[in-house]
Amino acid sequence: MAEDTINNYLSGMDTLFLKIEHPRRLMVVSSLWVFSHRLDSNSIYATLDKMCKEYPRFAKIPKNMGVCRPASWVNVKQWIAKDNVIVHTLEEPTEDALQKYCAQQGATPFDYSQPLWELHVISGLENDRCALFWKAHHCLADGEGFVRALLSTTSLNSTLNNTKKSVVVHHTKKKIPGIESKIPAPLWKLLPSSVACVLSYVWKVVWVGSLYLYILCHELFCCFILCIPFITRKDFYYDGLQSYEKEMAWSTDINMQDIKTVRKVFGGSLNDVMLTVIVRCIKRYLEEQSTRNDDYLKLLIPISERSADNWSFCNLVSGTWGFFSMKDLNTEQLMRQVTNEMTAIKSSWIPAIMYNYLNFIFGGFPGIYCPMSLYCHITDIAHGVFTNVPGPTTPITFAGEEIREYRSFPPQVGKGTLGIALMSYNGKVSIGAITDKHRKYPKLAKGLCSRFSNEFNFILQEAKMELFRKNTAL
Repeated sequence: MAEDTINNYLSGMDTLFLKIEHPRRLMVVSSLWVFSHRLDSNSIYATLDKMCKEYPRFAKIPKNMGVCRPASWVNVKQWIAKDNVIVHTLEEPTEDALQKYCAQQGATPFDYSQPLWELHVISGLENDRCALFWKAHHCLADGEGFVRALLSTTSLNSTLNNTKKSVVVHHTKKKIPGIESKIPAPLWKLLPSSVACVLSYVWKVVWVGSLYLYILCHELFCCFILCIPFITRKDFYYDGLQSYEKEMAWSTDINMQDIKTVRKVFGGSLNDVMLTVIVRCIKRYLEEQSTRNDDYLKLLIPISERSADNWSFCNLVSGTWGFFSMKDLNTEQLMRQVTNEMTAIKSSWIPAIMYNYLNFIFGGFPGIYCPMSLYCHITDIAHGVFTNVPGPTTPITFAGEEIREYRSFPPQVGKGTLGIALMSYNGKVSIGAITDKHRKYPKLAKGLCSRFSNEFNFILQEAKMELFRKNTAL
């Protein structure tokens, strides 16, 4: 997409995110940065002015949409970036107070006569720390677009073009395990080379065939639940209108080296390990509330439709569903199930089909309105959305101060759903979550995030025990 078109007109996906917004679940993407010291206000305003020049959508609003005419990005008269900055002092210097404030702002609609973003400068934290809470409408850009725009305001901007590959995570194809790993080494060495070659070939054919069969079954099931109106989740759903009050929370950090230890024993990618932990956290929360009804956690997984070198500030994203077992599986079994499911998601053709279809419909006929009941049916399928937001691998600064904590939050997709973002920064990983505030599921966001480190540490201890056994057996 040409840069002038991006800065002048909404694409089909931009329009879709604008249309599906509901007053009780806003299409807001947000990020929280925490600093050890207060920031200089003049440096903040100067940085924002520069950001608005580099990314003109930050200084415009969508207007003049017709039935067959996409809305255009229009400059706001007599507006400066400072107008979208809100300064706030917490009543209490606690993390709970910060989470409560962020949740309130995440649930507050934008002023649609102003550019659709805000920056909250928050003071009053313990030891005179401060925080920045960014929120922006999803019609501006997808997660990767926001990562690029926000990082351009930091010390990373001067080298950002050279570090794109280190910031964006690209999934690699799953390697085919050799049959020799399944047969005792002494026995494998006794086999004639011709027999070993035939066995290896047959194993690869069977393995690849089973993989494609699994992917096909995943695609057919996604199409099936999309078309059948009565197949919805039971957990995290409640009667009545969706709560407009929200909860936000984040976990403590996990060391990247510890994740590598787990992967060394159980395999899988970073996403696979973290999803395994999240499934365990949600399962534990539901069972402690005595309310678990579903055997599978259904999550909407966003899939980027960008090429590796495309950092356009717009929406180039689609997605599909993942189904993760909440049955009583041991760690090895659950990790294998999650890994297989993520392989099917990465190989799925549904995201590309949906992206091209929706981009065509809402790009060519933006004035069309889909019934909200249709959207609600689709959003009632999943328990939530899970996205990975890769951050810088080294500490970065904003307005001359180092960012000590870096959190991120995606929008909710439907009533009662979870919005979960996996965030990596400076060699550590954490999650951020946004949920409805409802009496049926009390302190859901906090309950999920507070369990995150404990559940991971249990898996880490399992991995260390297994490594010890292997080293002892040598």
